[in-house]
Amino acid sequence: MGVLGKLLDAIAELTRRIDEEVERGYDLSRWGDAMKFLHALQVQAQALIDMVQRAAAALGHAPSTYTDAAASLLKVGVIDEEDFRFFRAVVGFRNIVVHEYLAVDMKIVDHILREREYRSVLLLAEKVYLKLRERGVDP
Repeated sequence: MGVLGKLLDAIAELTRRIDEEVERGYDLSRWGDAMKFLHALQVQAQALIDMVQRAAAALGHAPSTYTDAAASLLKVGVIDEEDFRFFRAVVGFRNIVVHEYLAVDMKIVDHILREREYRSVLLLAEKVYLKLRERGVDP
């Protein structure tokens, strides 16, 4: 299995585990719950970012930023405008968690968990993986 396949598997596993933890219930005012979900969402986001960068590289693009990588996938039709906007939101969320951790709005985290928006990361990862396979790139 190639790197993109391993990243897809990791994203699927993270999504499954986040689902399990959300189903158990959570209280983001508790430090342990907050840290658990922030870390899981950060790792899930980073795996998607890595996947998009590697997909762009596999298609012959050398992006200088995460957004450039997604823009190259948009340009060649691997993702659409909605996917591109969602990816940028994932990157923004990840950047806040990593670089501006004191500014994380836990209401947004609660919304992501309550509405199961983290599942969209897996859907986008699957789409990128399948589109590359369709193009004869063995991810």
